[in-house]
Amino acid sequence: KYAAENGADGSGARRTGKDGASLTITVPRGTLVRDGEVLWEGQVQDIERLERAYVQGPRRIEVLKGASASFFPGETDALLGPSGAGKSTMLRCLINLEKADGGTALIQGEPLVENGKYGKDRQSRQVCACMGMVFQNFNLFPHMSVLGNLIASPVTVSKEERAQAKARGMELLEMVGLTDKADAKPSELSGGQAQRVAIARALMRNPEVLLFDEPTSALDPQLTAEVLGVMRKLHDQRMTMVIVTHEMGFAREVADKILFMADGGVLGYGTPEEIFDRPEDPRIKEFIDSIIKV
Repeated sequence: KYAAENGADGSGARRTGKDGASLTITVPRGTLVRDGEVLWEGQVQDIERLERAYVQGPRRIEVLKGASASFFPGETDALLGPSGAGKSTMLRCLINLEKADGGTALIQGEPLVENGKYGKDRQSRQVCACMGMVFQNFNLFPHMSVLGNLIASPVTVSKEERAQAKARGMELLEMVGLTDKADAKPSELSGGQAQRVAIARALMRNPEVLLFDEPTSALDPQLTAEVLGVMRKLHDQRMTMVIVTHEMGFAREVADKILFMADGGVLGYGTPEEIFDRPEDPRIKEFIDSIIKV
C-alpha cells in the first residue's frame, strides 16, 4: 500500500512504501504507479493556502491560516489533530458548505475558489457534485423511512426513476448490512445504524470522493466498530475518502496518508508510519502520546 505525493512542479510523485522506502518517479499528476503498474489515474483535489475566519463580536478568529493539502484518487486520507485545528472547516470549505476567505481549492482540476474568489452558485454546485459528505449527527429526515431518506434526493433533485432509485437504495442497504431496516424510521435505529444509513445516503450520489466529519464521535465502541467496518469496505473498494477522525487505530490501519493539522495549518504529512512512529514535529508526538495514554 503506497501513498503518492505531488512533486514540487506538479508533474511527479514521491511514493513511500510501508517499509519506509521511497522512490521519486515522473508520472502525470493524479496517477499512482506501483512496480511499474498504473493503479489509478484521475484528478487530484487540491487545497492551496486556504484561509477561513469567523467574526465573533469584536474578535476575528482565524480557523484556517493558509492550509494546503492534496487528496489523490483511490486513497484514504485521515485528518488528525486537536480540536479547533481547522479539520472540519477544511472539509466544509472543500465541499462548499462554508466559504473560504482566501486561497484556492481545485476539485478534479476545476476551481471551486481561486485566490479567494468564487464563481456563480450553479458553477460551484457542479464542481462539488462529485463529492458526498457524512456528518457527525447523521442528519436523516425523521419523517421518512430509511429507504425514503436514500431516494429523496435522487428522485426529487436528479429526477431518477423511483423504481431505479429504490433498487439502488436496497443494494446500498445490503452493503451496509441494513436491508431489514428499509421501512424503519430513523428514531427506531441505533446510532451506529443511523450512521450507516447516512453513509448509504451519501453513496446514492455516486460520489467519486467521500468526506467524513468525525463519523463515530457520538457512538459507543460497539457502534463505532459497525461504522468503521463499512468504511473499511469502502477503503478496500478504493473509494477516495477524506476522514476527520480521532480513531487512531483505524487511521493507522486504513489510511494511505495522514495529515496532521494544528493552528489552522497542516503541520505534518506522510504515511501512518511516518506520522505515528517518526513524527518530525514534537507537537505531533505529544498529541499522539496523549491520545494513546487515554
